[in-house]
Amino acid sequence: MRRALALVVLVAVFVGGPAAPARAGEPVAPRQTPDGDVAQQLAERFAPIIMLKQQSEDCDPDGEPYSPSLVDIVLDNPEIALRQVGNSDPVVMWAPGAADLFGLNQGFYIDFPGSALSPGCIYERDFWKYTGDQSAGVYAHIVQDPHGRDQLFLQYWFYWYFNDWNNKHESDWEGITLQFHASSIEEALAGEPIAVGYSQHEGGERSDWTDTKLTREGDHPVVYSSAGSHASYYESDVYLGRGASEGFGCDTTTGPSNRVVPDVVVLPDSVDDATDPLAWLDFNGRWGERQSGPFNGPTGPAAKDRWLDPAPWFDDLRTGSVVIPGGESQGKSIIDVFCDAVERGSQALINFKMSPGQVVLTVAIAVLLIAFLLRRTRWEEVEPRPIRRRRRLGQLMRAATEAYQREPLVFLFFGLVYIPAALLAGILGELLDLIPFFDRFRALLGNASGTNLVVALLIGSLVNLAAFVVVNSMVADYLEREVHGIAGAVESAKRALARRGDLGGAFGRAYAIVFLLLISTIGFPVGVFMLVRYQFIAQTVMLEDLDGRRALRRSGRLTNRRWLHTAIVSALLNGLVLLTAVAFGLLLLILVPSLPLWAFSALASLVYAVLVPLAAISMTLLYGDAVAEREELPPAALVRHDDDRPVIAAEPA
Repeated sequence: MRRALALVVLVAVFVGGPAAPARAGEPVAPRQTPDGDVAQQLAERFAPIIMLKQQSEDCDPDGEPYSPSLVDIVLDNPEIALRQVGNSDPVVMWAPGAADLFGLNQGFYIDFPGSALSPGCIYERDFWKYTGDQSAGVYAHIVQDPHGRDQLFLQYWFYWYFNDWNNKHESDWEGITLQFHASSIEEALAGEPIAVGYSQHEGGERSDWTDTKLTREGDHPVVYSSAGSHASYYESDVYLGRGASEGFGCDTTTGPSNRVVPDVVVLPDSVDDATDPLAWLDFNGRWGERQSGPFNGPTGPAAKDRWLDPAPWFDDLRTGSVVIPGGESQGKSIIDVFCDAVERGSQALINFKMSPGQVVLTVAIAVLLIAFLLRRTRWEEVEPRPIRRRRRLGQLMRAATEAYQREPLVFLFFGLVYIPAALLAGILGELLDLIPFFDRFRALLGNASGTNLVVALLIGSLVNLAAFVVVNSMVADYLEREVHGIAGAVESAKRALARRGDLGGAFGRAYAIVFLLLISTIGFPVGVFMLVRYQFIAQTVMLEDLDGRRALRRSGRLTNRRWLHTAIVSALLNGLVLLTAVAFGLLLLILVPSLPLWAFSALASLVYAVLVPLAAISMTLLYGDAVAEREELPPAALVRHDDDRPVIAAEPA
């Protein structure tokens, strides 16, 4: 049962932590400034409004626990250390202030309490402890184009205490930049921007000031900050975030959100006096724990190339971002798997950094196990018919591929079941949102990921598993019959339809049992065990004329003494289908970012329509191998080739 098997791998347990101090994310009035300070007036006039994804509870990993703040929260802080690189990175001093950081180079870094690679909830709790009732804040910096053009750039720099994305690190500097056609601050203040750029990881996205994708409240651009990564986006959605060092990941700006109106502090180009309160601007070291690669603490704004010359960075910004389609559809399941895979890949990298020996040993064992399994099997070409014959794993895969290649249109006809299945999943998802009981059920469980998992199991896996059982049923019947071609395929489809009661009974019982076990902590291992035992319900119904209850028992008996073999083969086959679909879906998102949801879902479903019949053939031959073992039937006939023509060898006695 393909989708449930994939969900077994993806299940994660989220645990909330103790309560943290009250949040300060409520709107605040902009700070009043002297009329003569035109730089401050310009910064205040176009100051961004920041939308932060709400947390359902303290330490909720799906929400945004931080807000942009001033660096004052880490300066003169007795729990913050200034370290120097080398000799175990000794502590130079505790509670470094702006004057202490003045003029220091990259041989120094600030170190917060906690471990960036294993943050837990300590950074969130410390942030709110250090912030107290201080309102959110951002920094503004005004730059006249150094290339002599009448362009002025107004940069807003957001300081975040911790970056909790694929590249976890202490401190994070993000922001937006407004472009003016102006030769002075006064001229910019008298007009309005011509464009705005939002930073996203190592690049970003631009928009004309009048573009409809840019949301504004008066002259204030609205910035949707991605939870965890703090990448800035124009709308509330889920995006494919990407950076040269961070790799790929999912950036989420969906609501509900907290609206934050920050105070604005204008920064000069440089600071020459260590006694200046802004002397920290001349710190060229790292604003966080020293690590390698993307986990290293970042440098400050003045150390960036775009600090005094923002035009090249601005000109290289993209005109759009890759939006990940939503909805309870086949396409949504691909994205869920992709996002989870990226997160797990990032965690694997963190584990490697923390315990490289353990990771290397685990990978080595996995490689040796795969090599051992591949060497144990046989890869001779054998006939796919009759079904009930002994076949080794390599022979089974070759036979399934050969059967598919002989009649691709027939098996594609079976796989087309997945297109209406995707539509049905989407319709069910929409209908559930209209049912008051379901709304109360969701509210009772909350908005955590566990709730989403339950919903995915109820809707997505239910429909997709049912589609897989239907495809298996038609494929098994077709391989058993003598009538080939589209006519034979239609007859097999009719026979599967005629057995819908038995198929539905077997599937309904199996799904209910496995679902209840998988969503429970204690019963999870039993759920995995039963999931493998029910792999042959479609074949036992169609090929042995059994009703639903007896089909379950028969499928379980066929896996006796073959449970591990059945689990490995089914996981391998369905894993290949899933990985191919994920890769195809990711390619679509990158190459066609504006593809509408219905088209994305249809194309993603088409991938399953092409690939799932191949897995169904393989599962049917695996069923035939199990039956042949119990009944001591001979191996399948080998196929030898004379003059490039296949000839069936004599079947062993």
